[in-house]
Amino acid sequence: MSTQFADEARTRLAHLLRMADTTDPRLRARIEEYAATTPDPPPLGPHGIQTSGCPLCRRTMWRQRDLRVCAGCGHVEDVIT
Repeated sequence: MSTQFADEARTRLAHLLRMADTTDPRLRARIEEYAATTPDPPPLGPHGIQTSGCPLCRRTMWRQRDLRVCAGCGHVEDVIT
């Protein structure tokens, strides 16, 4: 029996808490804050998950097809290959 559907139904927070595997309430609170204040990564594409730093706001840019899009300010750049 596959658990793929169950894994897909779990929230990002649930995945992060499961990966951390801790019962420390302070650490769990920090993970919950991180999940609430950072954007979800885009769906996994053919290039995997690729990131770079945004030159404007210094937050994370996610590769989406032939573009990089900043999760913070929305700045867009072409991917140079």
